[in-house]
Amino acid sequence: MSVDLTKLRTFCSIARKGNFSAVAEDLFMSQSAVSQQIQALERRYGVVLFDRGSKGATLTDPGRILFEKAQKILEIEDEINHEFDDLRGLKGGELHVGASTTVGNYLMPFYLGEFKKLYPEVRVSLIVENTRIIEDQLLAGLFPLAVVEHDVQNPSLVRDPIEKDELVLIISPSHRWAEQGPVSKEELMQEPFITRELGSGTREVIEEALARQGIPKLNVVMELGNSSAIKTAVAAGLGVSILSRRAVHAQLEGRILKQATIKDVTLKRDFYLITVAERYNSPASVKFRELLVTVDGSTGLVPELA
Repeated sequence: MSVDLTKLRTFCSIARKGNFSAVAEDLFMSQSAVSQQIQALERRYGVVLFDRGSKGATLTDPGRILFEKAQKILEIEDEINHEFDDLRGLKGGELHVGASTTVGNYLMPFYLGEFKKLYPEVRVSLIVENTRIIEDQLLAGLFPLAVVEHDVQNPSLVRDPIEKDELVLIISPSHRWAEQGPVSKEELMQEPFITRELGSGTREVIEEALARQGIPKLNVVMELGNSSAIKTAVAAGLGVSILSRRAVHAQLEGRILKQATIKDVTLKRDFYLITVAERYNSPASVKFRELLVTVDGSTGLVPELA
């Protein structure tokens, strides 16, 4: 049978003051109620804890043993409460986050930077993989929440849109499309296309969006594992590709790449924060989610592109 910590605190107070009535006054209790708590402890352990005399209450030998142990128990309880208070106030603790590749490279620095401004004492760790790997790792419990660039279908996952993104067709500045107007759907389907690997959220969004707009198949000649490799390959004239505007902004500004348009096709998507339904979230995770999930579906933390 467990021991009520309140009774232990009352016992320790009497042991220090040596007076039942003084402790009752401090605790705003009747002396009878205080005596009942001590009697409950004595029944629990089958010992007498105090000698009650005209000079007050003095500890018996069993009482001294309990007093020594009780102080340690209560110190541990106080430490637990203090550490939990720190976590609730985010004066400590950890934030573990997963992110798919585009989000991890181009948006997460803004999100985590703002979080660290608000809660500088929280330790932060970030894992970046493609969307499907991040989804699997989230379900396996490697982190409590993640930000991905493709909607999820697993019913165990809760997702909230947090940011909007535009996908753009990129070509080499020397490509024949650089000097013409919008390319047709048929032209895009025939052109050598460089895409991300299977499991990439960007790839899945592009394929689904193009299929809905009458482009069911691309002439894929190369699959690469990250956006940087794709940008280099496109700049070298090995094919064309579609990537997040955020991923190619610097290269477009520097004229290393050029943007082309597809006639009658617009490619937009949402980024999502995902969590596992009914799974415990640490105070840091709760605050991070509150930072990202807004009524209008935009965090306002990422600078607008020119």
